[in-house]
Amino acid sequence: MAIRKEIVGSLVPVLFGAGFLLYDTQYPLDNWANPGPAVFPFLVGSVLAILSVWQLVRASRKPKPERSKAQILSVKEFLQSNKGKMKALLMIAVFIVYLLMVQWVGFFVSNFLFVVTSSRLMKARDWRGPLSLSLGVNLFCYLLFEVWLKLSFPRGILF
Repeated sequence: MAIRKEIVGSLVPVLFGAGFLLYDTQYPLDNWANPGPAVFPFLVGSVLAILSVWQLVRASRKPKPERSKAQILSVKEFLQSNKGKMKALLMIAVFIVYLLMVQWVGFFVSNFLFVVTSSRLMKARDWRGPLSLSLGVNLFCYLLFEVWLKLSFPRGILF
């Protein structure tokens, strides 16, 4: 049995909303006259969960389309015919690696590598543009957060 995209696409926000509501239990709701810090996240998580469940019910009631064997593609054929989707998946992987690197090598090094890599994935013509963009983004972040707002970024082993 093949899982339809509509069901998976509506199940993910249901799980996200449920996780959001579960995480929200760490904060007090207080009362409606004097709302606590959990009221707004509770409302947002509830709306997300309710709308996602509604979409999931609609998607599960929709009749399943018939597929012939000719329509079922192998993974290799799918990736070859959908290069744009492959690039998006690669960008998501780069972003996950960036998030994991921040704690170990520091914000500025990982941010530099992320901006260079992502701009090269977006077909930057040469290396000078991504390198200067990355230096500019890091300088902007340093001046805004470290100098002006007096906030610090995670420091890693490199910087």
